[in-house]
Amino acid sequence: MAAAPPGRAVSEGCRAVKPPAIREENLTDPATMVGWIEEIVAQGIRRPGYAADRWVETWARDRFLEAGLEDVRLEPIDALRWEPRRWSLEVWAEGREDEVTKIPCYAVPFTADTGADGVVADLARADAGDLNGRIAVVENEFMALPQSIMPELFARWHYDPSGELDSLVQRLPFGSGFAEVMNGAIAAGAAGFVGILRGLPWDTDRYYVPYDGEARPLPGIWVSSKNGDLLLERMAAGATRARLTVQRTLEPIVSHNLVGVLPGASDEWIIVGSHHDAPWASAVEDGGGIALVLAQARYWGQVPRERRPHNLLFLLNGGHMSGGAGLIQFVEAHRAFLEKDVLVEIHLEHPACEARGADDGQLVATAAPEVRWWFTSFVPALERIVAGAIRSEELERSLMMPPEGFPPGSQHPPTDGAFFHPLTPIVNFLTAPMYLFDEADTIDKVHVPSLGSLTRATIRIIQGLACETAAGLRSTIYDPGVTGYQAPD
Repeated sequence: MAAAPPGRAVSEGCRAVKPPAIREENLTDPATMVGWIEEIVAQGIRRPGYAADRWVETWARDRFLEAGLEDVRLEPIDALRWEPRRWSLEVWAEGREDEVTKIPCYAVPFTADTGADGVVADLARADAGDLNGRIAVVENEFMALPQSIMPELFARWHYDPSGELDSLVQRLPFGSGFAEVMNGAIAAGAAGFVGILRGLPWDTDRYYVPYDGEARPLPGIWVSSKNGDLLLERMAAGATRARLTVQRTLEPIVSHNLVGVLPGASDEWIIVGSHHDAPWASAVEDGGGIALVLAQARYWGQVPRERRPHNLLFLLNGGHMSGGAGLIQFVEAHRAFLEKDVLVEIHLEHPACEARGADDGQLVATAAPEVRWWFTSFVPALERIVAGAIRSEELERSLMMPPEGFPPGSQHPPTDGAFFHPLTPIVNFLTAPMYLFDEADTIDKVHVPSLGSLTRATIRIIQGLACETAAGLRSTIYDPGVTGYQAPD
């Protein structure tokens, strides 16, 4: 990691100095941020290796330079480019090949190519027993998470002055299997996979999961709940055959992590990051994250060096939709730097609206924000700083989440900043709206009020760390299993 010019060590009298007020004139207004997101979305589907993602890399680089960042560079990363060319599902009753029904569908990412002729086999429900040589039909139920259980089971602190979490049930953008949803069919020797999307308030098959960059050995497609009902009705009426076709390209490509720095008043670093690729044209995932990072770069670029508490590194990594390739390669390339010189990595993702299904079957955004998760390391001072920023900006529906253990058994948070933990303390902001991996993630789903409040909250977190050091924060990391619950003041 190329270092910025050295600053100074944190002074002994630092803790007695009140953090400076936020400079209102340096803030980027939400209308400008929405304009950035609109410009990004207008480029089209932004998967790794797609033209729109390459465009965003250079566009964001130019914004970094305009903000006054130094050492702006594109670090190459290896990723996979997956593009579906043709996909279809045709079904017919056994022995009646002349009566074919076409079922609308969409290809499952990173599944096998069938060639133009497709795979022809019997359809069988996944719970029906023998799947060998058959096309497995799986109902993929999206999880409903009652928020009333979160403070007791997972969150270490929450900010919910209106008491909305007591009755709120959040529909998550995945089922219990998530990336492993095809594993059972693969293990059983199935010839193909049909996943029915269940539990959503609108009818869709445009679902970009899994996105782990792992090539599957059998073809798969998603069908909507309504078309899944039609398919199951056909199967219930008697033996049903199908032709499943997926033609796609899967090739290695070079994407990039975008990096820029601003020297500050100490020798140590804070990282502010998000990712620039996406499953679709995706406004929230992560056009919103790009806008939040750019707003920080613009703000701190206008602050004199001596008033920036620490050196700042701004990161927009690529390959998130290819198994987190950019994150993994950044962490591996800069491991020693992260372990020694970084106070905190702040990741900003998904300033999202909560959405509801309308009477006409469409998905519509509400005025409310989606539940806000703040994955924060087990560091008392950091917890207090984050909680103070949340309170100051009145970021309701906020849960301070552990950096590990959610979902149960995980060793990292479910964010694009996952693998910064445990190398360095983290604050990873994220929401998980049910449309996150769907093409329904459009500009109307961006929670515009969050753009301003999250920008200000992030500034407060950075300011609050002015008197902290990397070694000092690490020396106070606690084990929640030993010390128990540590509530911020």
